[in-house]
Amino acid sequence: MARHRVVALGGNRTHLESYAREFAADPRCELVAVADEHDVSPYRDALNRLLAAELGVPYRSLPEALALPGVDVVVSCVDVERRARVAQAVLARGKHLYLDKPLAGTVADARAIADAADDAGVVTQMLTTVHAPWAQEAKAAVRSGVLGRIGAVHSDMLMAKGRPGTVPAGTVRSEHGSDGTFTHVAAKRELFDMGVYPVALIHWLTGRRVVSVYGVTGNYFFAEHAELGIEDYGALLLTLDDGTVATACCGRIGMPCHPQVGERRVTLVGSEGPATFAGSHPRIEIYNTEPVVTAAPVHPHDPMQMWASTARETQPPAKDHQVTLHREERSDIAAFLDCLDSGRRPEVTALDALHHVEVLMAGYESAACGKPVSI
Repeated sequence: MARHRVVALGGNRTHLESYAREFAADPRCELVAVADEHDVSPYRDALNRLLAAELGVPYRSLPEALALPGVDVVVSCVDVERRARVAQAVLARGKHLYLDKPLAGTVADARAIADAADDAGVVTQMLTTVHAPWAQEAKAAVRSGVLGRIGAVHSDMLMAKGRPGTVPAGTVRSEHGSDGTFTHVAAKRELFDMGVYPVALIHWLTGRRVVSVYGVTGNYFFAEHAELGIEDYGALLLTLDDGTVATACCGRIGMPCHPQVGERRVTLVGSEGPATFAGSHPRIEIYNTEPVVTAAPVHPHDPMQMWASTARETQPPAKDHQVTLHREERSDIAAFLDCLDSGRRPEVTALDALHHVEVLMAGYESAACGKPVSI
């Protein structure tokens, strides 16, 4: 019998497409409803109802779903701009909360979520890559001391999706800082959306807080980002509170630019030497006369190839010239459920995720002013 009754907030064309299915597939859980606020846009309402129908569960308003008998876990993938309000409503009812990344679009909203979680005394966790085998191997190297004292860290999160090379010639973007708007149909702010992965990883690996951020952003690859005035790529130079220097590159580089989903890696530079840990290691590479990548059809509502639901419609060609050898992996959601069952603190809580938002927002401020920003 399932130990946790789960409500999923959001719908298709969000990460809930995968999160909800993973909760539903875990024998410890029963997915009882998909839900959202009652006044969402018709576009969002239709996509929410579509996911509920695919999963075979009812679609409810947020208050109705939270009142269902026995519900103790909520997974939230609502729009970034609504995350604080929705999370506070969930936490006020004493529900454990699994959160999409990043935590929120402003520091104030992120702090409101962290404070509400602390007041509620429940378990919170935000999606990151820290449970991936390569990240776990990096953490083991830090803990073992084999690299000596860590003096520098570099992390990449570069997503190989979308059609690169479409940005108009001569486009030079000037960063104006974040205005709190992150939800767009065609594209995402990639310093925010991809940058949270390396920022979270660096924070988790080192156990240190960032005290200074120098950031740059730009439109280098995609017309969709340029048309929206948002960045498709960002880089951060971070100074940690013990003097360690960290750098991060994050963004979307285009489908043809990598033989898998993209580059996910971290390099640790210690007093005893460097080491790199990557999602594509160990691997087999295949070389022949066939093209490495064939262009995928463009979905009008998903030109950046973000969602599995739209991929089912366009059927993009498989990338099979590089195959990563299998390594046993504990998923982020399984790790969250482990914490619920054991009483252990998750690796990345809402409080940890608050600091990630502080770093990302400082990155936007720095990119706008051209100077380092202190936190």
